[in-house]
Amino acid sequence: MKKILLFVLFGLLGSSVFAQYEQYEEYEERPPKIYFGMGAGFDYGGLFGGKIEWLPIKYFGVFAGCGYNLLSFGWNVGGTIKMLPDKKVSPNLVLMYGYNGVIVGADSYSRGYEMTSYGITLGINFDIKVGARNKISLGLLAPFRSREFIENYNDAMNNPNMSLTPLLRIAISIGYNFGK
Repeated sequence: MKKILLFVLFGLLGSSVFAQYEQYEEYEERPPKIYFGMGAGFDYGGLFGGKIEWLPIKYFGVFAGCGYNLLSFGWNVGGTIKMLPDKKVSPNLVLMYGYNGVIVGADSYSRGYEMTSYGITLGINFDIKVGARNKISLGLLAPFRSREFIENYNDAMNNPNMSLTPLLRIAISIGYNFGK
């Protein structure tokens, strides 16, 4: 009777360990739910910055980014819809609010025109998986800038003492993201 009891006890213990091992294996194969990234573009807060993205469900992510936009601290918050999350390259729809334009002057005369625009930006980006947990994110983004920002930019462009680069209607974004 002792042998039967020990056999059953070891059998139950073994099946419990095996079940825990299977759960561990499933965890390792699961895609990351949080990404930490570094990059450039609106979703990274500026010319260079960082971003954190959380995926509460497989097809949707929310993110926050902050960085330096050549004038000041820039930030953005938004969401992404992942169209093909299981593929090596996944196109995503992006909607965000925050920094989406900046006017920077080169001398003291131009300081009166310096300004950061905050507003809605729409776009598409592509997540390219690198290894099992990381990704490269490339985006094309269309900013909607405030009327005040556009008027200030036009005034600066019409001033013969100012030299500005044209405002892009479509901006790019690139970053490397580490999955956790």
